[in-house]
Amino acid sequence: MLNPFKRYSEKVGQPPGTLVYLGEERAEPVRITIIDYDETHLQEEEAQTIEACMPFIDTESVTWIQIEGIHEISIIEKIGEHFGVDPLLLEDMINPIHLPKIEVYEDYVFILLKNLDCNTESAKVSREQISLIIGPNFVVSLQENYSEIFTSIRNRLQNAQGRIRRMQSGYLAYALIDVIVDHYFIVLDEINERIQALEDEIMKDPSPEVLTKINVLRGEQQLLRRPILPLRDVLIEILDDDIRLLGENTQPYFHDVYDHLIQVIQMLEMIRSTVSGLFDVYTSAVSHRMNEVMKVLTIVATFFIPLTFIAGIYGMNFKFMPELETQWGYPIVLLVMLSVSIGMFIFFKCKKWL
Repeated sequence: MLNPFKRYSEKVGQPPGTLVYLGEERAEPVRITIIDYDETHLQEEEAQTIEACMPFIDTESVTWIQIEGIHEISIIEKIGEHFGVDPLLLEDMINPIHLPKIEVYEDYVFILLKNLDCNTESAKVSREQISLIIGPNFVVSLQENYSEIFTSIRNRLQNAQGRIRRMQSGYLAYALIDVIVDHYFIVLDEINERIQALEDEIMKDPSPEVLTKINVLRGEQQLLRRPILPLRDVLIEILDDDIRLLGENTQPYFHDVYDHLIQVIQMLEMIRSTVSGLFDVYTSAVSHRMNEVMKVLTIVATFFIPLTFIAGIYGMNFKFMPELETQWGYPIVLLVMLSVSIGMFIFFKCKKWL
């Protein structure tokens, strides 16, 4: 697994704005898709270069430039050149460990956030960095990987569902952020199901492997907090500031996204509390299991104490012990030992110790 903090050492000593990709090395090419639309038309095509996207920017329609892959530095440099993006923001785009943020400029708004995904086979949570550059009539989205996170938005545009084709670029930015936030619910539901399954497993068999799973869950919920909590500050700034490029009519929609994010944060806090409680459940289950084992061992030892006492007395073999010469001495002693055992069993049953 990639350690981005280790790779960050490659930037040490470099001037501010130096573009060094800190993510996982990739061989696949960067994919650029152009979707130009208004209420009456939609045009979608693949592009090979950023220059091919520029003619669409000069039209009155809304243009969505979807870039999948941020590992080619030359494309990032072209974005800065053609869209006038600050070099420091370009540096943030290719830094996968950067926290969500928003920067408002005169000609564009830059928003950086994280998409989360849960692999159903490996049950591991992955993070993908997504950057949005929002202009008067365009949105440039940069995704770290090839993913289907925005497929629903493309379908809505193609089928003219809802009001998205009638609205400006600020509404498209809202729709993209809304999909990402709603995807958080899916990931948290997956985590919650794993927690419930782990609780059942703890009660059945609190093995060391279960403790390892608890530690993995604890690490994952801590990683979830890093991309989710800072996004609240981003949305608060959008709601509190009058950002002209996002449009005044989009404020209610961003407020709705903020409400969803608050629910996500509440679920995240509930998961954090539950995961912490799993350690207590595990400790209690292990203690209960140990108590049951000690109870069985104690009862077994208690049964043999009087029997060992009787056997010890008659095992001394002193010459003048009267019972040693008795014809029925041996079976009588065995009968006494059996009677003691039965009596102790009945006593334990009456006390509900068995």
